[in-house]
This record gives sequence, structure tokens and C-alpha cells, in this order.
Amino acid sequence: MAEAKSKKISAQERARQAALEEAKKIKAQREAKERRMKMIGLVAVVAVAIIVAVIVVLVLQTTNGPGFDEIEAKPTGAQESGALLIGQDLVVGGQPARGDDVVVLRVYSDYICPGCGSVEGRLGQRMEDMAAAGQIQLEIAPLVTLDGQSTTRYSSRATDAAMVVANYSPDKFLAFHKLLFANQPPEGSAGLSDDELKDLARQVEVPETTIERFGNDEFAEWIAYANSQAQKQPVQTTPSLWMGKSDSDLTLVKNPGSINLDRARQRVLAGQDLNQE
Repeated sequence: MAEAKSKKISAQERARQAALEEAKKIKAQREAKERRMKMIGLVAVVAVAIIVAVIVVLVLQTTNGPGFDEIEAKPTGAQESGALLIGQDLVVGGQPARGDDVVVLRVYSDYICPGCGSVEGRLGQRMEDMAAAGQIQLEIAPLVTLDGQSTTRYSSRATDAAMVVANYSPDKFLAFHKLLFANQPPEGSAGLSDDELKDLARQVEVPETTIERFGNDEFAEWIAYANSQAQKQPVQTTPSLWMGKSDSDLTLVKNPGSINLDRARQRVLAGQDLNQE
């Protein structure tokens, strides 16, 4: 009888111990879950803080940078929009065509952007012809958006060289601009060297006194300003073409690789959708 009672107590003890172990296990799992939730919450707070910080930096870069009049070194033809104005004589900073039948065409591009090279190859000559004919006011805005696509900051170096030519040899800018695209290096490469950029400039008869200024980042402040103005447009990618009756009334060309500029111009003048085919 005593033995049976002992066995019964032993069984009860084992059940009690098992229940205690299960309770401890459940408690441990609950505490682990709470720790995970706290960690997830902390990570989320940090992530939000980082995002806010990035947004603040971008806003400060866009709004707190030097204004147009505060930039000391601006290239010839520099506009408050960040673009360079091409005259009817195809000289940067020259007198553009004026009149009710003149349409503004602004082109944003990066010298290592393959799509920009394609658009320049397909539309570049027509843009020049239309500008010379007084049909469009041509504005060119080289940007630095793809420095990470080369191992030598090629976008920055090529853009600075172009700004040097625009400022000191404005009649050679368009020829140099076109040649940079005609000799465009592939993304992911080192890009053209400084000496190769100088050789390209010599091919279009840029004076040595201008070429000697390459590589000094003389127009770095202007280039940063042009990039910030492009963000305000807003330019979301390159190439980016905009057309309108004035600088303040521009519409994005949705398909720059296939747009017919003459038809688009006629639609702008008629108040129609320039992207309608």
C-alpha cells in the first residue's frame, strides 16, 4: 500500500516538474519574442532616422547651396536654370532666336551615359539645325550623375573640361560636346584620361591656353549648382529633354530616343501634347 502511494506521489512530482519546465519554456519563448520585437523597433527607428537625415542633406544641398549670383566661376552662357544657352550662331552664350514661333529645348545629359550618347547621335545635328534656323532656343545642361560608373570620376572630369571650353572658347563648345559623345567610354571603365580629353579638344581646334585649364575643377561649384537645379526641374534620369514655349513652361519629352523634334515643336506651338504621336 505504501509502495503504491509512493509511486503515485512520484508520478505527480514528475507531472509537476514537466509543467514547470513547460512554463519556463513558454516564458523564455515569450521573452525572446519581446527582445526581437524591441530590436525590430530599434532598427526601424534607426532606419527612419537615417532616411530623415538623407532627406535633410538632400534638401540642404538643393536649397542651401550658393545661389546663381553667388557662384564666382560660371561658364559663358550660364543660365539660372543650370543650363548653357546656345545662340543662333551656335556659339554658347550667343544671341538666341526670339519670337512667338521659337520653342525652348533643354537637354540634360551625362557624358558617360549611353542613352545620352544615343540621343546625341540621333538628334544632335537636328537640334543644331533647328537652333541655327531660329526654330528653337537650345539649352544644354551637362550633369554629373554617374561618377560611380567609372573608376576615375570621368563624368566630373569630362563635364569640367566642357565647362572650361564653354567659358574660354565658346565657339568650340558644341564641337567638343559632340566629340565627347562620339568618343564616349563604356560605363564601368576608367573613362578617357585627362590627356585623352585634351587630345579631343585639340581635334576641334580648342586653343592650348584653354586646354591648359583642364583638370583644375575650376567650375566644380557651377556643376554642383547645375545638378541641384536639375533636381528641382525635376530631372529623374538622363538623358532628359524638355520642351515648351518658355523656360518656365517646359514639358518632359517622354521618349527622347524616338521623338520627332519638328512634330513636337509644332505641337508645342499649337498648345497640344508634344508626346502625342
